[in-house]
Amino acid sequence: MKTLIFDLDGTILDTLIDLKNAVNHALNFYNLPEKDLEFVRKAIGNGTTILIKRCTPSTLSDEERNKVFDVFKSYYLEHYADYTKPYIGIKEMLTKLKGKATLAVVSNKDNDLTNKIINKEFPGLFDIIQGSYLDHPKKPDPYLINKIIKENNIYKEDCLYIGDTNVDKESATNVSLPYLLVNYGYRTKEELEKMCPNDTTISSVDELYNQLLKWVNL
Repeated sequence: MKTLIFDLDGTILDTLIDLKNAVNHALNFYNLPEKDLEFVRKAIGNGTTILIKRCTPSTLSDEERNKVFDVFKSYYLEHYADYTKPYIGIKEMLTKLKGKATLAVVSNKDNDLTNKIINKEFPGLFDIIQGSYLDHPKKPDPYLINKIIKENNIYKEDCLYIGDTNVDKESATNVSLPYLLVNYGYRTKEELEKMCPNDTTISSVDELYNQLLKWVNL
């Protein structure tokens, strides 16, 4: 059976508003300038630690930035589902694919939070749910994807990775997996054309579903 490994933020779930609100709550707490939705969108992709680094002044010390991150994390844990929702058609697509392929999701979000979000938004749909850990590297490092492959006795040649950013391309490439990139998430078609000029990106969930059907030979 083929395995489909999905990125979370910007690929299957629109989490942008909740992330922006959590970022600005933390910035406001320390009287730092807020960031608008567009800035936060472009800052997403390497995990929340890097997100906060990109959204805070470069003059902050590591200790000060860690304090901002702690406020962000505390707020986000309480408000991660205020506005977060699956992209239109994603849940239906996963339901159709369930049982026809092994469905996995991998995220740079904390592992416990990733499980909580997936079980809330996609109950029973994913066979494998993998988030990150404080003491292990995040994507694009190959650790998390390799962990999925090794622990579930999956052959790399049976895997396809689906994401929405250049970080996702790097993640798949670092594990030598084929990949698909969507442009309806946190990177636009034009942005991906500049970041990944040799790739054709996917503009809709319907188009993504058709590509995945071809991959699993249905």
